Amino acid sequence: MKKITFLVILMTTFITNAQIILSEDFETATISEGFVNGWTVNSADATVGEWVVNNPTTETPAYGGNTGIVDPALGNCTNNYAVVDSDGYGSGGSQDTSLVSPIFDLSSYSNIVLSLNQWYRLYQSSVAYIDSSINNGASWENIITYDTDVSGNTTIDISSLGGNSEVQIRFRYVGTWEYWWAIDDITIQQPEGSAPDVCTNMSPTDQATDVEITLSTTDTKLINFSWDEATTGDAATSYNVSIGTTNELEIGTLTGFDGSVDGGGNISYGDAVDTGWQANTTYYWKVTSVNVAGSTDSPIFSFTTGAADPLGIEEISLNTFNVSPNPVKDVVTINTTSGFDTVEVFNQLGQSVLKSSPGLMNSNRLDLSSLNPGIYLMRIKSNNKSKTVKIIKE
Repeated sequence: MKKITFLVILMTTFITNAQIILSEDFETATISEGFVNGWTVNSADATVGEWVVNNPTTETPAYGGNTGIVDPALGNCTNNYAVVDSDGYGSGGSQDTSLVSPIFDLSSYSNIVLSLNQWYRLYQSSVAYIDSSINNGASWENIITYDTDVSGNTTIDISSLGGNSEVQIRFRYVGTWEYWWAIDDITIQQPEGSAPDVCTNMSPTDQATDVEITLSTTDTKLINFSWDEATTGDAATSYNVSIGTTNELEIGTLTGFDGSVDGGGNISYGDAVDTGWQANTTYYWKVTSVNVAGSTDSPIFSFTTGAADPLGIEEISLNTFNVSPNPVKDVVTINTTSGFDTVEVFNQLGQSVLKSSPGLMNSNRLDLSSLNPGIYLMRIKSNNKSKTVKIIKE
């Protein structure tokens, strides 16, 4: 049985067990010559700026777009991709521009999905549309509309278009001095097989209590999640995780986990006391198992976090202790005037790698020689309070 765990967001695009009808990764297109393979751009009159071919060499879009669009944890686009960079076109005009596919024949297909990698980033009021035509572009019907941020691998059922011979898909962006919409790895396919079965052994378990919030090396709050892949049915190729403070799961959904990381993993959420994961709070979550044939939801589980917020005001004062030496080669000493109950060391994945207490230590000296060189977090607890210190192991 394969244990599925993750750190933040790991994404993969899968095209397996399917008959490919149309596929476009824009790798034969160029920035200077534009789109090829029958892809065209159609923009409204007075549009300033439109869909173009881009890649990381241009160092655009700004505000993290250049790196985020090709980051597997966000856009997951690869090398060349299509983009509308509304921010780059500035405040002098608006965009109403469509990237239109070539015509493809779905007359002999009935079960059809559209998949793509994308990052649509909203600033205030832009809207992104995926539309379809079954009459050579004479008229268009909306498939899905985005008016909030969306990123990563996306799969959309377009089986309603089956039986038609002159089908097109368009990606229409409308905005004025907004952020961007980038797309890549577009595939129209007829899946074979069936949707995956429900995953098992979800953790935190249903109605779990005192679930610990930990800290990353960048001081963001983490909670550890994991599950097992189903042992029956067709395999899942990715997973989505939905989270909320009610069973409406209103906080949101993280998409495209590939489940390839071994050991414990975490979702990072919040970097201040009043943001993200909160102490003494009940959360709800589910896992959606996905493959090209469809998706299957797990039951919705709940869990309640513990009383300690690692960024909270109930931390030990920095003046009551110090840790030395730091950086450390082998042994670190916890010097304190108030004593402490336990000390625990976490790696950068949030995994506990060492735990001890004063009774097991020699003069508050903690041996770290078994740890690999790197950055770790040391959490010291005393009287239900805690303090976390970043340490460097040489």
